[in-house]
Amino acid sequence: MDLKQLKFVKINPAGNITLLYDIKDINKDHIQKISKISMSDLNLYAEQVGFINNRHLHMMGGEFCGNACRSFAAYLAFNDRDFQKEKIYNITCSGENIELYVDVRVSEIKNIFLSKIKMPKNISTKIIEVNLVKEKDIKACEVMFEGIVHFVIESPISNEVIIEIRNYCKKKKILTFGVMFFNYKEMYMTPYVEVNGFNGIWENSCGSGTTAVGYYLKKYKNIDFAKIIQPGGWLEVSHENNEVFIDGPVEIVAEGISYINI
Repeated sequence: MDLKQLKFVKINPAGNITLLYDIKDINKDHIQKISKISMSDLNLYAEQVGFINNRHLHMMGGEFCGNACRSFAAYLAFNDRDFQKEKIYNITCSGENIELYVDVRVSEIKNIFLSKIKMPKNISTKIIEVNLVKEKDIKACEVMFEGIVHFVIESPISNEVIIEIRNYCKKKKILTFGVMFFNYKEMYMTPYVEVNGFNGIWENSCGSGTTAVGYYLKKYKNIDFAKIIQPGGWLEVSHENNEVFIDGPVEIVAEGISYINI
């Protein structure tokens, strides 16, 4: 085995713990293995891993991630000598073919920022029916993006729902998806995400999932702005001039060297 010494930063965007590595020191064939080792409870622990190259962010499964983009921009601000109170950072991310704009602002604490990103537009938003065996059939709002598909469901958490959504995605050849169990009355969302090549994860928050809820609220509830509470914190979603934004806190937690045997 070959011992790799990799520089990392650990970031907390509303509980969705994210690790970022410099991809220049990494064989791309090792991305999934490094990610799986790093995410484990016995290693650094995280819900997702990204790899940065200048202003580009490549996620562990090639997916798009709003929280990781917000984290990346906050980390750029953290290391930017010219950053003062507010700055917009232009970045790109896997799963999307457009430039992304992230507005980073200071907070009262030096290692915590507020990070607002203009999210990629959805491809489609529609209602589908989820056929269940043990429970009653339910309706889900399918929100399709370039790099991920989210299903917003106003129902309690259910493993049967996840299984049926997974089967639906296999038939549609959707490799990366999320199930957002959403309580409209309390504006509370519990995110579940499956990324190609990785086991499913109950996330503490989900940026693209929050965006999907924003599209659902706009189309079916006529709501332009909402503060969505999630297990690890909160994110705001807003519709402004035909664009969708998510906003919320990002904390730079730690930096160091990770030792990983490949």
